[in-house]
Amino acid sequence: MIKYSMVKLNRGRAFKVTALPLFLSLALVLLLSACSNAGSSASTPSAGTTLTATAQGNATPTSSSTTTVDSSSTGSNSGGNNKPTVPLTAIRMLDTQNGWALTASSILRTSDGGAHWKDVTPANAGLNKDAKATFMNGQYAWIAIPPANMQEGAGITILRTSTGGTNWQSSKINDPRVSIIDMPHFLNAQEGWLEASSTPGAGHAGSDIWHSTDGGQTWTQLSSNADSSGLSLGYVTGISLKDSQTGIATGNLGAGGDNSVPSIALTQNGGRTWQMLSLPHLLGGYDTINNNSQPPVFFGNTVVMPVNVSAQDNPNLLVLYRSSDGGQHWVQTSVAHIAASNTYVLDANHAWATDTQTGKLYRTTDGGDHWNVASNAAYNLLALSFTDTSTGWGVSSQSLYHTTDGGQTWQQVQYTIQ
Repeated sequence: MIKYSMVKLNRGRAFKVTALPLFLSLALVLLLSACSNAGSSASTPSAGTTLTATAQGNATPTSSSTTTVDSSSTGSNSGGNNKPTVPLTAIRMLDTQNGWALTASSILRTSDGGAHWKDVTPANAGLNKDAKATFMNGQYAWIAIPPANMQEGAGITILRTSTGGTNWQSSKINDPRVSIIDMPHFLNAQEGWLEASSTPGAGHAGSDIWHSTDGGQTWTQLSSNADSSGLSLGYVTGISLKDSQTGIATGNLGAGGDNSVPSIALTQNGGRTWQMLSLPHLLGGYDTINNNSQPPVFFGNTVVMPVNVSAQDNPNLLVLYRSSDGGQHWVQTSVAHIAASNTYVLDANHAWATDTQTGKLYRTTDGGDHWNVASNAAYNLLALSFTDTSTGWGVSSQSLYHTTDGGQTWQQVQYTIQ
């Protein structure tokens, strides 16, 4: 006699199973259960192990995890789940619609020109106000996170995504001395560099250069102030590479060196050895007491490097140093009386800078030979991003602004974070 039994599957649907004897029914149930478990486990991200180089160059295992950020945790531009609007601290627009931004604790993406931002921050990211980001395009991004409040001992965390923020991976540089970083500099999806240094006044003074060839999963220390590589920069201010061989790193020697110009070094073998260069001193007889350079920007063989200078008789100056031979020789452009903490360089001719004392925005269209007031309005834009000579975005301490005329007029963007 044929017997029947009812087997209920995961979604509550009943299927009639013929048992010729009963153990065949049990076997079928076990088979279905195994298939179901295999399917669910295949869709679950798993943790792995990353080998990360320490300051001594030895590979040590550190935890490396993959975190998926889904729409239920970040919201979407279609509405709902809006988060309190918090100030942006950095912005990088890729075109008129798509871009990235940071807050003090979040990583954001927009696809409508900044009106709506989607939070794509992975869980337990540990972002802080000193994090530095490189957004290559709509898919690839890297965020370097130093210890909070520049406290040595915790090392540097590197977050990376190749899926536009949907999935993130994390790795770590286990150098307990390092606490100050510049933004990661990636030439492509695989090869990148990072300049880092210790807190001023700490026992280990100076900059180290780290290198990755696997998209930021592992890092190797290439050179340091403490070795024979020729690097003698002082404290980190920036690094930029033209290609896999030619690059420039900048620093500040602090009390131990000449503060009138930045310390600058050129590499022609990808950062393994460095040649210290000399920059021309400021024209005009200024008695300078300090400088702070931003990362140099390559446009082929032309290199532009903004430098903010403090002087005895005029405390705040801005000058662009320029090179036409890939960084080997430099000339100084005119000295502008601008208290600029941030200068945005779009190309070899166009740049913008905010005077932090007046809040006014200045612009050059001839590579720094002349600076003119672009906007008299005191927006005090702390971060800038331009996609062409007309279209740009600016971030103040409280608001986001947009311009379509090169910075002459700005409209406030009432944005939401979802």
